[in-house]
Amino acid sequence: MNQENDILSLAIQEEGFSDEMSLISELKTGTPGFFNFHLQRYSCPVTLPVEDIGIVYFQPESKNAPASIELRYCLTGNEYCNNPACKNADCIMAEKGACVHKTPVADVISISFQPGMLHAYDQEELTTIFNGKNGQAFSKTISPSTKSKLTLEQMIHNPYEGLLKNIFLQSKAMELLIYSSDQFIKNDPEERFGCRFLTHLEDRQKIVQAKDILLEHLDSPITIKELARKVAMNECYLKKGFKAMFGATVYDYFQKERMERAKVLLYENGYTVSEVAVKMGYSCISHFSTAFKKHTGLKPCELLR
Repeated sequence: MNQENDILSLAIQEEGFSDEMSLISELKTGTPGFFNFHLQRYSCPVTLPVEDIGIVYFQPESKNAPASIELRYCLTGNEYCNNPACKNADCIMAEKGACVHKTPVADVISISFQPGMLHAYDQEELTTIFNGKNGQAFSKTISPSTKSKLTLEQMIHNPYEGLLKNIFLQSKAMELLIYSSDQFIKNDPEERFGCRFLTHLEDRQKIVQAKDILLEHLDSPITIKELARKVAMNECYLKKGFKAMFGATVYDYFQKERMERAKVLLYENGYTVSEVAVKMGYSCISHFSTAFKKHTGLKPCELLR
């Protein structure tokens, strides 16, 4: 069994369902001798019983081999757009609610730390952190913490290219290594288990439904209370679960998507600032301008120059 099937078999947990998944996108990058990053995106019907899961592989330094660490994760809840016109799989049709290219995916992320990076650290202490005093190679299944999920989402959706992409991914890989060590030395018991209720597929589907409802109401803001009622979920669970799955609060996610749609209306569709403000549900143009600048770094009028 190869590495990808290894973690997918743990994530799906039911025989036969893996046949419904197919590889639709793949990215390999890294810094030779230091770290490798491998992202594979598999089509994943929302009805498929896939769990978020992680595996840590550790090989201590020996006479015959240098130390090595590999982190492997399977995350659900994202969508992939294969429209060639969409940059970095960010869907240009999302604001119109008419994209036929978007596919629910399960993301398999593999991060391996090479000798060039690990040699900078005390080998005995490294072994102690990940494997106590045993000094033996091992693998351990973990439940991705809230912080780990946020970092993984940032790695999947990062905006960088070339050298900057590698630098960004390497810095985030080190974050994941820290969060993984937390789960071994028990420094952070609350975060170690993240949002327990998200281990249930039904609850994750409710969070995804809440996100879809938000996208349908970008021109007419909906309250947390009303959103929770629509998806039949406790408000507290909705807020915690949403941030764990999408890496942002409900409000921050809503505002980001709202301003992204506004940017398209201004830059590509030719609407005036006043027209876009109204379309986005703002009664005061200055409030819209302030929100737009906070998100994009530019005032709406500056974008049109």
